[in-house]
Amino acid sequence: MSAITERDKAISILDSKLAQLSKLYKECYLSMGRGALLVYANDVIERGLPNENDYRTKKEMVDIFDDPTSHAKLKEMVDNYDHKNEGILTLITIYSNATYFITVKLK
Repeated sequence: MSAITERDKAISILDSKLAQLSKLYKECYLSMGRGALLVYANDVIERGLPNENDYRTKKEMVDIFDDPTSHAKLKEMVDNYDHKNEGILTLITIYSNATYFITVKLK
């Protein structure tokens, strides 16, 4: 499976459960503040939705990455999303550890 196929399959699963994902984002934001879900595509494919343990604060998220461009992009996304209508998802594939920063429109 390619990274793009793995990504698309995980996004499709998440999209089919957007109401539950929206609730998770809102609960995590209220309890932890600005941050993002850190999700491995393979975990979504095998077990379904992420949970509160997959949510990371902005600092925790940024500290995961070494690349300055990734730092800047992720910081900007986390600083600027509208927590009532959006969530940030960092999706990592098993295939080549490809990383995608995605804005999720919440219900």
